[in-house]
Amino acid sequence: MKGLIIGAVGLTAIVIGLLFMPSSKEEENWNRENKIDTYWEIGDFELIDQHGKPFSSEELAGKVWIANFVFTSCTAECPLLSQQMSLVRRNIGDRTDVAFVSFSVDPQTDTPERLLTYAEPYGPDPRWALLTGEVKEVTELVTTKFLVPLTHDEEASKTANEPIISHSDKMLVIDGNGVVRYFCNGLNQRTVQSLTDVVQVLLQESGVY
Repeated sequence: MKGLIIGAVGLTAIVIGLLFMPSSKEEENWNRENKIDTYWEIGDFELIDQHGKPFSSEELAGKVWIANFVFTSCTAECPLLSQQMSLVRRNIGDRTDVAFVSFSVDPQTDTPERLLTYAEPYGPDPRWALLTGEVKEVTELVTTKFLVPLTHDEEASKTANEPIISHSDKMLVIDGNGVVRYFCNGLNQRTVQSLTDVVQVLLQESGVY
């Protein structure tokens, strides 16, 4: 996914895609390709949250949590990914055994202060952590533990005078043991309901629903 501004036409196309009702064939494909399973373990990590405080994977132990990848200067897909996250938060209600984590893929720019400001339009929620850190550790975490792509085009960024970042628009659900159990396209019309359903299934599985 390109972080470059795509303009009104491109953004409109994405919004229309989100609102367009899927055909039965598309629904069938989605259900076949996006399944709850036991995939891989994320492992330990420690970064800094939007309040400037250390945040580690230990704080997520025993919780079902959703992860996505954004950066604050992105005006294309990232706001939509964050909106999807906020809608799932609303669906889940005020449960404290569910958490939401957004990882900045532009940590060099995204200070805790910027992340805090970025989060404001989506509503306050103590369960939502927006994380940043050193470029090297964030890149390693995203690519080797979450197993999703992340590249920074430094030369193009200099020419465009803005960050040119390619990153995943996937959203992942991780269980209380730190194991990825589900992932899907975060921009799809089905995403919010699918993530909501998966979280509920995993809560039932853990016996605390």
